[in-house]
Amino acid sequence: MNDRILTFVIITLTTVILSSLARYIRNKIYKPKYENGVQKPGKLEGCLLKFLILIAVLLAMMAALGVSINDTEMAIVSGVFALIVFAIIILLKQAYSISYQENEEYFILKSRNKEVQVFYENIVDWQPSFNEIAILDKSKADEKYVKINIKLFKPEILLRKIADRTFDGKMYSLNKDYLEGASKEKEIVRYLVNNNYGYLIKDYIEAVEE
Repeated sequence: MNDRILTFVIITLTTVILSSLARYIRNKIYKPKYENGVQKPGKLEGCLLKFLILIAVLLAMMAALGVSINDTEMAIVSGVFALIVFAIIILLKQAYSISYQENEEYFILKSRNKEVQVFYENIVDWQPSFNEIAILDKSKADEKYVKINIKLFKPEILLRKIADRTFDGKMYSLNKDYLEGASKEKEIVRYLVNNNYGYLIKDYIEAVEE
């Protein structure tokens, strides 16, 4: 049983290490896949899914082997791990069923069967989110923030437009406590620089530093 536990530990550590490596690559050199101007999750996500599918299949085979040789512990442990990995695969496939398209006037975000179109001139607020930026469209009656993944995609036009509108004083925040003690301009500069988009706003970085 100790050998089996060691095997599962190695598999788990390998998965964690590869996932961390994938995040690092995405942050540094990642590029989305472009199809007729539409951005979709790139090859990195596809490779990660294939790796997880391989792990799930191996675990399922080990579970089947445990059943065939009447090793209950092996069958149960392998089966549970296989189910967990399959659940992760399903969640990732749903998360990657998304696309993004932008031009100089608006962007279109598609997630599964839902499509959202936002004109930059209607954006009146932005908020930071994990791997995402959330924007508020004043033309939307529900006042819900639209989240765009800035790691899966490269929304360069959108981010520059947000910076422009922020420095033009066209942004406000529904959360009155947000940005307390800091200016909106400094926050957008800090946010974009920290997320490797500083090259889009070199002029604003210089303005803030002066």
